[in-house]
Amino acid sequence: MQTITSYNYYTPWLATSLGKNSTMPLKYSDLKIIYHHPREITPYGLSGSQVRPYKMLTAFKQLGIRVTEVTGTASSRKKIMRDTIKRIRNGEQFDFVYSENLTIPFSMSESHRLPLHPFLDHNFLSFCNSCGIPVALFNRDVYWRDKCYRTMLPWWLRIVTIPLHWYDHWRQLRYLDTFYLPSPSMSSVLPWMQKFKNVKYLPPGAEIDDTRPPKIQANSNDLKVFYVGGIEPPTYDLRPLLSAVNQAPSSVTLTICCRKKEWDQVGHLYLPLLNSRIKVVHKSGQDLNDLYRDADLFAIVRSQGSYLDYSVPIKIYEAIGFSLPILCTPGGETARIVESEKLGWVKDEKDISGFLETLSKQPQTLKRTSMEIKDRQNKHTWLHRASQVCENILGH
Repeated sequence: MQTITSYNYYTPWLATSLGKNSTMPLKYSDLKIIYHHPREITPYGLSGSQVRPYKMLTAFKQLGIRVTEVTGTASSRKKIMRDTIKRIRNGEQFDFVYSENLTIPFSMSESHRLPLHPFLDHNFLSFCNSCGIPVALFNRDVYWRDKCYRTMLPWWLRIVTIPLHWYDHWRQLRYLDTFYLPSPSMSSVLPWMQKFKNVKYLPPGAEIDDTRPPKIQANSNDLKVFYVGGIEPPTYDLRPLLSAVNQAPSSVTLTICCRKKEWDQVGHLYLPLLNSRIKVVHKSGQDLNDLYRDADLFAIVRSQGSYLDYSVPIKIYEAIGFSLPILCTPGGETARIVESEKLGWVKDEKDISGFLETLSKQPQTLKRTSMEIKDRQNKHTWLHRASQVCENILGH
């Protein structure tokens, strides 16, 4: 695994926080920021919404930036907020605030989900803004704006969550200097987007791992396909992928990694399509690394749902970190990213089986694509994402 050390040097392509028109370079170790997240941050996240806050926080620190963390439970955050507000009132200066939100409203961040602190986080971020500190927030979720939300939550719970989502969005409009989304298409489903000062895009990042050997066996037709993520229809329906592997030659194998809880709930939908070449495992975190390293191809082949049109799976960037070529079906952000960045191939469902057979006979194609991905890795790292935030906020 690549080790990243702190960066304390001057970076000429970023403007300094001295002013928008300043031509002086930025020194990361001179920066002081507030990092906000309405929950405890753990390095052992099981989902993208848990992984990303930790990765972004770590990246800011690796750049050498001094970080005040406003995270944890509501009671913990309240204490840190009081101390930070006192510091600001006493004259301490911060270059900006960066916030990572949740897939649920701010006020429901406690484990019991009761919205007992609806104003806590908004009031703190608004205070920072009123003191002239630029405030940026990454918005990861728009489920509440999608029709699939009706199948996710019962009506009696939606009448609580949807108004709270509206409230969060309204408050953020009033104090945010920069509103980050994972993809441009997500802005089409959120309200009032034209009223935000700055809307920018900050997809997930990658950790570079150079230990995966490229496929070089010219006489081998083995093709190891790997999928990790959700499996619950209609948003995540893997039957097209399983059908394609069933129709492909015996040299093509598939490993599906998903949560055991999800498999116990919907695994019966896939049982008719399972065979000896399809393996289902339940791993997460660092335990996924060996699965990435062992694979030849990362697949996102599934029936398209409306939410997938604008979501950006963090697993795409994990695959990039392992220089693993990606195969996906048309439509949505995944296909756009794979095609525009030349990270692999976009194929219709009906063509997947034949393409897998062709690819199994062309290991040199996989090797070439893997090397091309390796050349593009650095611009997709978490470190680069943190640098991008500094540039956006301090350099415009």
